[in-house]
Amino acid sequence: MTLATFLLVALSAGQVGVEAPPPATAAPAAVDTLSAPPLMPTPDACPAEAETRYNEGFDALIQGQDHEASRAFEQVLALCPQHPYASELGRLTRARLVPGAKLARAAAEPVNGERRSGGATASLMVVQTLHGATQGILLCSIADCSSQGYATSALLAAGLGATTAALLAQGGITAGQSSAVNSGTVWGLWFGLSSILAFDLEDERALSTVMIGGAAFTGVGALIAATLQPTSGQVSMVNSGGLWAGLVTTLFVGSINDVDVKTVFSAGMLASAAGIVGLSLLAHDLPVSRGRILLIDAGGLLGGLLGASTMFMFTQDDDYAILFSTGLGAAGGLALMTYLTRNFDSPGLPQAVLTPAIMGRNGAGLAMAGRF
Repeated sequence: MTLATFLLVALSAGQVGVEAPPPATAAPAAVDTLSAPPLMPTPDACPAEAETRYNEGFDALIQGQDHEASRAFEQVLALCPQHPYASELGRLTRARLVPGAKLARAAAEPVNGERRSGGATASLMVVQTLHGATQGILLCSIADCSSQGYATSALLAAGLGATTAALLAQGGITAGQSSAVNSGTVWGLWFGLSSILAFDLEDERALSTVMIGGAAFTGVGALIAATLQPTSGQVSMVNSGGLWAGLVTTLFVGSINDVDVKTVFSAGMLASAAGIVGLSLLAHDLPVSRGRILLIDAGGLLGGLLGASTMFMFTQDDDYAILFSTGLGAAGGLALMTYLTRNFDSPGLPQAVLTPAIMGRNGAGLAMAGRF
């Protein structure tokens, strides 16, 4: 090989170069084979006892028996930890057992179909404030206070009545509960006043009777409101029963010749008490609205006026006959309106709509559509 040939070969090797093979790398280490995660057992794998306790817990939860439901779900999870629903329902049940949640639910849920309202609280506070002021004046009359004493006693007693009403309405009350307490107050004062004439009471005994009657019947009304939780319709029904029983009886007894005032008021008191007790027992199982009771009261009032005016046209000077006719008309009006409104509270009452309508040839008229 000549020198020129050797130089040409060396230069060619320096320009192109030979790619070096990559460095040898270490062989990857053997990786352990990963097994699939264990599958959760299906609900069918739970024992029959767990499913039975789950159904019992679910029923208790629906019925609002949170303590029983919580215990049932805990037993389900102890028997079958993989149960798909017991853990979530158990968490919900425990949340409902928190005192704050119970108070919030109680404030939102209706009582006997009636919701708590600020109007019911306001009505209770107004009536009981007036009741307290009345009690203060009666107390001062017994103690023979001065003019300043009357004002001070009435003011303090009114504040006590308002405070008592606020305590009774704590957490909210319904219109029926408020009416029960207020009706007890009114009936207590009325029975106290009637007792003065029925038993010929005087001075301190008369005033004490009115005071005791108002306070005692208010307590009875508060007890009924807290335990029985009546609706406004039920309270109206009881009030109407006592009112009309006493009024009609008083009219009938007063129509008898030579009957003194004591007998008339005694009979009226007994009839009112019987009407209150009787309608209380009936109203407990008979749902009725306040609107229907007002219609029945209107029937009694119109019947009494019709009976009085009819008899007055024939015998203007016979007071006893007019009293008897008034009582008879009131009783008849009450009975008739009670029958006519027998379906007043039914959900499927007929509905009719009367609307203006465009008729042919540029005419106009009325169209009536309804469900009968």
